[in-house]
Amino acid sequence: MTLKALLNQLKTEHKITGVVELAALLAQDKALLQQIKQADAQYWVNFSKQTFDGWYCVATPSNASYHVYYQERGQHCWGEEVFSDQHLAIATVIFESGLFHAE
Repeated sequence: MTLKALLNQLKTEHKITGVVELAALLAQDKALLQQIKQADAQYWVNFSKQTFDGWYCVATPSNASYHVYYQERGQHCWGEEVFSDQHLAIATVIFESGLFHAE
């Protein structure tokens, strides 16, 4: 399943409209968290360091913090934010990427 299809399903089933709502849902549902991380985002949202252009949510090796940023040509371009809460970091990267609201 694509990440976009999964997000559309969540919007319909849970009436999610914002980052905080999505983060709360992810905190309650570990299986959903894994589904989102494993869904095919067609290289637009990534959860591990890659060289693709797009949005990233990458955990530090100790999982103590999560870095959300946009990159082009393998370089951090802008928007780097650091989170201690994985659920909020994942919700933020999804919303900042525009994928949540894309048609």
